[in-house]
Amino acid sequence: MNIKEKIFDILSAIELSIFYISTIFINTIISDRYGILPSIIYMLLVAAVFGIALVSKNKKIWLLKVGVSVPFSYLVLQYFWKTHYYIRALNQSFPNYGRDTAGGRFAGSLLLLFFSVLCLISGGISLNINIRDHDSYRKKQFVFTSAFAVFIVCIVLISERQFPSYEYIVSHM
Repeated sequence: MNIKEKIFDILSAIELSIFYISTIFINTIISDRYGILPSIIYMLLVAAVFGIALVSKNKKIWLLKVGVSVPFSYLVLQYFWKTHYYIRALNQSFPNYGRDTAGGRFAGSLLLLFFSVLCLISGGISLNINIRDHDSYRKKQFVFTSAFAVFIVCIVLISERQFPSYEYIVSHM
Protein backbone atom coordinates (compact mmCIF):
# COMPACT_ATOMS: atom_id res chain seq x y z
CA MET A 1 0.00 0.00 0.00
CA ASN A 2 1.54 3.30 -1.06
CA ILE A 3 1.22 6.66 0.70
CA LYS A 4 -1.52 7.88 -1.65
CA GLU A 5 -3.68 4.85 -0.83
CA LYS A 6 -3.11 5.38 2.90
CA ILE A 7 -4.18 9.00 2.60
CA PHE A 8 -7.32 7.97 0.68
CA ASP A 9 -8.15 5.44 3.39
CA ILE A 10 -7.70 7.99 6.18
CA LEU A 11 -9.82 10.50 4.30
CA SER A 12 -12.46 7.79 3.77
CA ALA A 13 -12.46 7.18 7.53
CA ILE A 14 -13.00 10.89 8.14
CA GLU A 15 -15.85 10.85 5.64
CA LEU A 16 -17.42 7.86 7.42
CA SER A 17 -17.44 9.81 10.67
CA ILE A 18 -18.95 12.85 8.95
CA PHE A 19 -21.65 10.71 7.33
CA TYR A 20 -22.61 8.89 10.51
CA ILE A 21 -22.49 11.63 13.16
CA SER A 22 -23.91 14.46 11.07
CA THR A 23 -26.80 12.27 9.92
CA ILE A 24 -27.87 11.86 13.52
CA PHE A 25 -28.27 15.62 13.83
CA ILE A 26 -29.45 16.48 10.32
CA ASN A 27 -32.05 13.76 10.58
CA THR A 28 -33.54 15.56 13.58
CA ILE A 29 -34.16 18.62 11.44
CA ILE A 30 -35.63 16.55 8.63
CA SER A 31 -37.97 14.57 10.88
CA ASP A 32 -39.09 17.68 12.82
CA ARG A 33 -39.84 19.68 9.68
CA TYR A 34 -40.90 17.14 7.11
CA GLY A 35 -41.88 13.96 8.94
CA ILE A 36 -40.66 10.42 9.23
CA LEU A 37 -40.74 9.36 5.54
CA PRO A 38 -38.22 11.97 4.30
CA SER A 39 -36.13 11.16 7.36
CA ILE A 40 -36.03 7.47 6.46
CA ILE A 41 -35.21 8.27 2.83
CA TYR A 42 -32.30 10.45 3.97
CA MET A 43 -31.02 7.70 6.27
CA LEU A 44 -31.22 5.16 3.43
CA LEU A 45 -29.26 7.50 1.14
CA VAL A 46 -26.53 8.15 3.70
CA ALA A 47 -26.28 4.48 4.65
CA ALA A 48 -25.80 3.63 0.96
CA VAL A 49 -23.03 6.22 0.62
CA PHE A 50 -21.57 4.92 3.90
CA GLY A 51 -21.36 1.46 2.32
CA ILE A 52 -19.84 2.85 -0.86
CA ALA A 53 -17.15 4.57 1.20
CA LEU A 54 -16.38 1.29 2.98
CA VAL A 55 -15.77 -0.78 -0.15
CA SER A 56 -12.12 -1.74 0.12
CA LYS A 57 -9.48 -3.87 -1.54
CA ASN A 58 -9.47 -6.31 1.38
CA LYS A 59 -10.85 -6.85 4.89
CA LYS A 60 -7.79 -5.37 6.54
CA ILE A 61 -8.30 -2.00 4.82
CA TRP A 62 -12.04 -2.20 5.57
CA LEU A 63 -11.27 -2.67 9.28
CA LEU A 64 -8.70 0.13 9.13
CA LYS A 65 -11.30 2.55 7.76
CA VAL A 66 -13.82 1.59 10.43
CA GLY A 67 -11.23 1.75 13.22
CA VAL A 68 -9.79 5.10 12.17
CA SER A 69 -13.29 6.57 11.80
CA VAL A 70 -14.01 6.10 15.53
CA PRO A 71 -11.69 8.83 16.88
CA PHE A 72 -12.77 11.15 14.08
CA SER A 73 -16.40 10.46 14.96
CA TYR A 74 -15.66 11.70 18.46
CA LEU A 75 -14.24 14.93 17.03
CA VAL A 76 -17.26 15.45 14.78
CA LEU A 77 -19.57 14.75 17.72
CA GLN A 78 -17.69 17.35 19.78
CA TYR A 79 -18.45 19.95 17.12
CA PHE A 80 -22.19 19.25 17.37
CA TRP A 81 -22.11 19.27 21.18
CA LYS A 82 -20.05 22.46 21.45
CA THR A 83 -22.32 24.34 19.05
CA HIS A 84 -25.51 23.01 20.76
CA TYR A 85 -26.63 22.02 17.27
CA TYR A 86 -29.54 19.80 18.33
CA ILE A 87 -31.15 22.28 20.73
CA ARG A 88 -30.69 25.12 18.28
CA ALA A 89 -32.17 23.05 15.44
CA LEU A 90 -35.13 22.09 17.60
CA ASN A 91 -35.72 25.73 18.51
CA GLN A 92 -35.58 26.80 14.91
CA SER A 93 -38.30 24.29 14.05
CA PHE A 94 -40.33 25.11 17.17
CA PRO A 95 -39.50 28.65 18.38
CA ASN A 96 -39.18 29.07 22.16
CA TYR A 97 -39.50 25.32 22.62
CA GLY A 98 -36.68 25.00 25.11
CA ARG A 99 -35.08 21.60 25.46
CA ASP A 100 -35.91 18.21 24.06
CA THR A 101 -38.43 16.01 25.85
CA ALA A 102 -38.09 12.41 26.96
CA GLY A 103 -40.47 11.40 24.15
CA GLY A 104 -38.35 13.24 21.62
CA ARG A 105 -35.22 11.54 22.89
CA PHE A 106 -36.91 8.15 22.68
CA ALA A 107 -38.01 8.77 19.09
CA GLY A 108 -34.53 10.02 18.25
CA SER A 109 -33.03 6.92 19.82
CA LEU A 110 -35.20 4.69 17.64
CA LEU A 111 -34.14 6.60 14.53
CA LEU A 112 -30.49 6.33 15.59
CA LEU A 113 -30.89 2.59 16.10
CA PHE A 114 -32.56 2.23 12.69
CA PHE A 115 -29.79 4.26 11.03
CA SER A 116 -27.10 2.23 12.79
CA VAL A 117 -28.65 -1.00 11.53
CA LEU A 118 -28.74 0.45 8.00
CA CYS A 119 -25.04 1.34 8.27
CA LEU A 120 -24.20 -2.14 9.58
CA ILE A 121 -26.05 -3.71 6.67
CA SER A 122 -24.36 -1.46 4.09
CA GLY A 123 -21.01 -2.09 5.76
CA GLY A 124 -21.59 -5.84 5.60
CA ILE A 125 -22.54 -5.61 1.95
CA SER A 126 -19.45 -3.50 1.22
CA LEU A 127 -17.28 -6.13 2.88
CA ASN A 128 -18.49 -8.70 0.37
CA ILE A 129 -18.14 -6.62 -2.80
CA ASN A 130 -15.26 -7.56 -5.07
CA ILE A 131 -14.16 -4.93 -7.56
CA ARG A 132 -12.15 -6.10 -10.59
CA ASP A 133 -10.45 -2.76 -11.31
CA HIS A 134 -10.01 -1.50 -7.78
CA ASP A 135 -7.78 1.45 -8.72
CA SER A 136 -10.39 2.87 -11.08
CA TYR A 137 -13.16 2.28 -8.53
CA ARG A 138 -11.09 3.89 -5.76
CA LYS A 139 -10.74 7.12 -7.74
CA LYS A 140 -14.47 7.28 -8.50
CA GLN A 141 -15.30 6.29 -4.93
CA PHE A 142 -13.09 9.03 -3.53
CA VAL A 143 -14.55 11.74 -5.78
CA PHE A 144 -18.14 10.69 -5.05
CA THR A 145 -17.79 10.25 -1.29
CA SER A 146 -15.73 13.43 -0.92
CA ALA A 147 -18.33 15.44 -2.81
CA PHE A 148 -21.06 13.96 -0.61
CA ALA A 149 -19.05 14.78 2.54
CA VAL A 150 -18.59 18.37 1.38
CA PHE A 151 -22.32 18.56 0.67
CA ILE A 152 -23.13 17.38 4.21
CA VAL A 153 -20.66 19.80 5.78
CA CYS A 154 -22.26 22.64 3.78
CA ILE A 155 -25.73 21.61 4.94
CA VAL A 156 -24.55 21.58 8.56
CA LEU A 157 -22.81 24.95 8.37
CA ILE A 158 -25.56 26.69 6.40
CA SER A 159 -28.34 25.38 8.62
CA GLU A 160 -26.41 26.27 11.75
CA ARG A 161 -26.14 29.89 10.64
CA GLN A 162 -29.94 30.00 10.49
CA PHE A 163 -30.47 28.64 14.01
CA PRO A 164 -31.20 30.92 16.95
CA SER A 165 -28.22 31.38 19.24
CA TYR A 166 -27.90 29.11 22.23
CA GLU A 167 -27.76 32.12 24.52
CA TYR A 168 -31.12 33.31 23.17
CA ILE A 169 -32.68 29.89 23.76
CA VAL A 170 -31.36 29.66 27.30
CA SER A 171 -32.57 33.16 28.15
CA HIS A 172 -36.10 32.32 26.95
CA MET A 173 -36.56 29.01 28.76
